[in-house]
Amino acid sequence: NINQITLTHSISHIPTSTRTNMAEPDYYALIGVDRGATLHEIRSKFRTKVLAEHPDKGGDPKKFQLLNKAYNILTDQEKRRRYDATGRAEKSAEEEFVEGFGGGRLHFEPRAKEADDRAIVSLQDRIILGPQTHEEGFAEWLRQRDQSAMVLTDRDFMKTHLFNAAELAVKVHHPGPVHHVLGSPKTDAYGQNLPGPIQVQAKPRPIKKTVDHDEVLVRMLAVPVDDSMVYADLKKAGVCLGMTGVGRVEQAGSRVEDFRAEDAVLILPKPAKYSEDKPIGSARTLVTCNVEDIIKVPNEILEELTPEQICLTPVVVAAYTVLELYGSKLKPGDSVLLNAAHMSVSGSALLQLCKLLKLKPLCLLTLPGAPKAVVNGEYGSKSAWQDAGSQEPPSASLRAAYDRISEVLVTMGAEEVFPDAVALLRWRDRNQRMLPKLALDGISSKDSIEQLIHCVQPGDKDTQIVVYGHGTAQPIEVSPHLLAAWGGKVNGFHISRWVHSSTANPKKMISIMENVTKLVRANKFLIDTVLYKVGEDPIGDAFSRAADPTDSSQVVLIFPTLAEELQASTEEQRKEKQRQILAAEQEAQKKKEDEERDKLKNEWLQLLFTEQSVAAMSPEGPLPAVYTGGNTKSPTSLLVWVGDNVKAEMSVLADATSTSTNSALMAVAWYEHPSGEAYADFNLKAPEVVDGSWYLRDTAGFENEDLDLLHDVELLGRSLVETIESRLNEFGLDWSNVSIMGFGKGAGLAMYASLLRLFPKPVGSLLFFSPVVPFPAFLADKMKALGPAPVQPTVMKIFAVWGNRNRSTPGTYRQLLTQVLRKAPQVHCTPDTLPDSDHAFDTKCGAVLQQLLSLVLPRH
Repeated sequence: NINQITLTHSISHIPTSTRTNMAEPDYYALIGVDRGATLHEIRSKFRTKVLAEHPDKGGDPKKFQLLNKAYNILTDQEKRRRYDATGRAEKSAEEEFVEGFGGGRLHFEPRAKEADDRAIVSLQDRIILGPQTHEEGFAEWLRQRDQSAMVLTDRDFMKTHLFNAAELAVKVHHPGPVHHVLGSPKTDAYGQNLPGPIQVQAKPRPIKKTVDHDEVLVRMLAVPVDDSMVYADLKKAGVCLGMTGVGRVEQAGSRVEDFRAEDAVLILPKPAKYSEDKPIGSARTLVTCNVEDIIKVPNEILEELTPEQICLTPVVVAAYTVLELYGSKLKPGDSVLLNAAHMSVSGSALLQLCKLLKLKPLCLLTLPGAPKAVVNGEYGSKSAWQDAGSQEPPSASLRAAYDRISEVLVTMGAEEVFPDAVALLRWRDRNQRMLPKLALDGISSKDSIEQLIHCVQPGDKDTQIVVYGHGTAQPIEVSPHLLAAWGGKVNGFHISRWVHSSTANPKKMISIMENVTKLVRANKFLIDTVLYKVGEDPIGDAFSRAADPTDSSQVVLIFPTLAEELQASTEEQRKEKQRQILAAEQEAQKKKEDEERDKLKNEWLQLLFTEQSVAAMSPEGPLPAVYTGGNTKSPTSLLVWVGDNVKAEMSVLADATSTSTNSALMAVAWYEHPSGEAYADFNLKAPEVVDGSWYLRDTAGFENEDLDLLHDVELLGRSLVETIESRLNEFGLDWSNVSIMGFGKGAGLAMYASLLRLFPKPVGSLLFFSPVVPFPAFLADKMKALGPAPVQPTVMKIFAVWGNRNRSTPGTYRQLLTQVLRKAPQVHCTPDTLPDSDHAFDTKCGAVLQQLLSLVLPRH
């Protein structure tokens, strides 16, 4: 649905002499007089001829009409003078345009210089005239006052809110939302805005429900995508873009008299009311505007141009006005320097207007990524550019793009096209050409003004540089030294500010567009547009194409009708209702599944560590005992080691238990048991373990992996019971003669088995180093659910020792586990910390273990 509208123009190659001969017949010969004949001679000959050629007397009707036309032309002094000079009696569209431009100053007969001199009041003249009179002083004072602030109208009184505004508001007829083109700034990871094009999207949004008494609701037809939209300086996301556009009045406020429904209007708000970050938002199907922000489009323009062409009125008029205001002293044949004329309709309009006015545009065509030679040095110095040059040649694709765009610019009227300022200055030096007095900057990049200064005449020649383009919203940098050496003027031009600066300017803008319309009708003016329909075409592609410097076509957004918006809204409401129903069904299904899952999870958790659990009903055999030593003939106690890596821990363990001569020593490898695979693979360096969140997880947050882990811990605990019972039976000892030692995960499963009474009787003591106990809160809940333990003659001693630099057992976990152990019945817990120790069973731990064994083992 992307259409390209091109008003083609023909370039005639017929010689001038041939065109003159073919234009009109020789009216002097028709009447039968010489070219120097007087008015009396022409009238006398005409009477004789016209009587002879009258159709009622047998004359030729066509020749009779030509005789009348010849008489009318030769008896009109202006038409006769034009006919004598050009061979044509009527003005062409180009001649009408040139004669009307700037009061006709660029006509082939420019006005005398004395007329300009008389309009200048010099300081010397003011001194000669002497002091001002009272009337002159008052007039000067009055000129310095803000005239607009000194005039009060009925609208000003209405704005004082001396009435009920709600009573005068009109309800909007359109019921549903309409499409908005929304912009958002590109940001980095820290939320800071990034330079370059903004992000855009088209979405339906609700509109204002009422139209105030002085407002107009406009149904938009076309909005141009210009640099002010592509590079808008937005402060927040979701801003409706657009500062101009064309549409038709849908509804008018109760006090609006100048506009009626279906009037074609051009939106052009006052710049003081809106800004880049808060635009009027014309890029939407329905826009509410104040009457002072719109201009009525005459029927003459509507009949000749399409809406997508009319919406470009501000940029075309801007080009016309810039030449008229700042090119007042230019004459046919003078050069004008244009920077980035290929990037907008304003640039192409300037080229075509210059061609009609017989001016010679010199164009700077700088493409992004292309090597660029920069003028750097004193103004007017040849050394500033003579040795300048790019480091590498442009790529083939950039060269092809440059050639293609250059050809288009030359076709539109450019005399020469240059890749940079250095190339222009070298061309000027070779051809001994005068530098331009006027430069027009359509891109306003960081260094564009500084480069243009080097390419124009000095400031004492009335040289000016005009910034008329929004550009990429970069700040302009100019060296003060260079600006002072040049001495010219840098001006800015904003079409909206110009239009609203005078009550006569809106009418002048429409008059200019009517003149341009005649040129379009005569195929002398080209407007190349590409259309994207909002709601159907990808809006991101439209803005990407508008930001592409190698594409000279003007991107225009067109909008759906209200019927299409209503249909889309109804369809969107139907889809939204279906989405809501589907979401509700999915939510209900998810809730049901969650309830069933929670029910099964709670049932599973209740069965864990009970005689009805799966681990109790289906045991998987004892843990492998990888070492048995010490006093195995007649021990008085049994020392059981449950570590995470027995082979690495055995040397330290042997030294620590060497003084316990009356005890048997057994080391089990739980990680070699079939049920220990998942528990062994659990990563103690995972972020959720290091920050303590895994340990602090409660039953409501348990996942399936957590349930499986607890099931494995129970299986391993019951397998540990089988292993210990076999040794107790072998040595003839009781559970009270058992001291269980452990490290890490092994210590954790031993603690679960002891506190949740998987052991038939309480053991003598538990000596643990850096114990990893999964979910201490769940352990506390299970101990509470088991009820009070049978009364024992002695309490079970638990010693828990951690390294102070152990990141696998964070402080929050240690504190929680200590609180759980202290609340356990008939348990005495003693926590301790090893300085400069990490998660490892090393010689420091061995020394502490040796001391603890001397405390818990019976003395014989």
